[in-house]
Amino acid sequence: MPIRWWMKWGISYSFSHLPYGRPLYEKMLRRFGELSQVPSSTRFENTEVLLEMGRRWSGGVEGQHVVELGTGWITAVPLGFGLAGARVDTFDISRLAADDLFYQTRDVYRKHGEQLARASGTAPEKIQQRLERIGSARSFAEACQLLDGAYHAPFDTTALPFKDGEVDMVVSNLVLQCVPKDVIPPLLKESWRILKPGGIALHRIRMSDEYSPPGSGRNHLEYLKYSEQFWNRWFNHSLKHINRLRAPQFLELFQEHGFSCLECARKIDEQSIPFLQQLTLAPPFREMSWEDIATVSINVVLKKVAIPEKEYSVTAGTGFASAASSR
Repeated sequence: MPIRWWMKWGISYSFSHLPYGRPLYEKMLRRFGELSQVPSSTRFENTEVLLEMGRRWSGGVEGQHVVELGTGWITAVPLGFGLAGARVDTFDISRLAADDLFYQTRDVYRKHGEQLARASGTAPEKIQQRLERIGSARSFAEACQLLDGAYHAPFDTTALPFKDGEVDMVVSNLVLQCVPKDVIPPLLKESWRILKPGGIALHRIRMSDEYSPPGSGRNHLEYLKYSEQFWNRWFNHSLKHINRLRAPQFLELFQEHGFSCLECARKIDEQSIPFLQQLTLAPPFREMSWEDIATVSINVVLKKVAIPEKEYSVTAGTGFASAASSR
């Protein structure tokens, strides 16, 4: 039986206020959540999507210096990019990657090397050679080193250890929607700083309520009815943070910080629009188009093009004239 949304919220909220709540929360995820079924995790498919984006816009990741923001528990993205030939430095604000989860991730790639090769444009034999190289690695950190990269955690991702213009590509997978609003500007500023002129950033962003997956008993966009104060008080905590920014807000932030958007693939939940039209939305979302509100994910390719002209911060009342035109 699928877990109800309020149960999922209640468990994480309670653990966030308990001593040793984080390891207890991880144990729950290992038994009942995504960590209990690593081989079926969507992060492998997500990695292929990111690699394909990188192949189309930069010719592939072979030999490129890639920085990943947000390693996470399942290390599919940094390991996939490393196997495809990138030198990956991956960063997390908390040390989450565990050796047993790395072993499972490596085993998945042993069975799906061809998909990795197809997505990245890397020769299958090179991926196989790299898999053999990390075959006896005893930890994810050791595997990163064997692939000429490194795992950095815990680490402040707004102050990365690289010179200006040293990095070819910045990547994140389902991370930016979990970053507090006031941290996104310095994070983007730091990404811009370390990228080479013309360097690219690949971001996959999910914009729906992570407490309300299918079968949870609540529409995954209903969370837009809560005020900012109420949402931050009851739903954002040390184990989970969802900033609720919508697609045009992210795109404006990228532009304000010196990035040109080369590609933005949106997923719009058209079926939820009638539900949203009956919902009393919180003030930040009332001036947006229904399509912008119902956009539940974007895959973006950004290019470093200019020096940001001004500091930019997100406020609860930020609105967008272009988004309001279709309301």
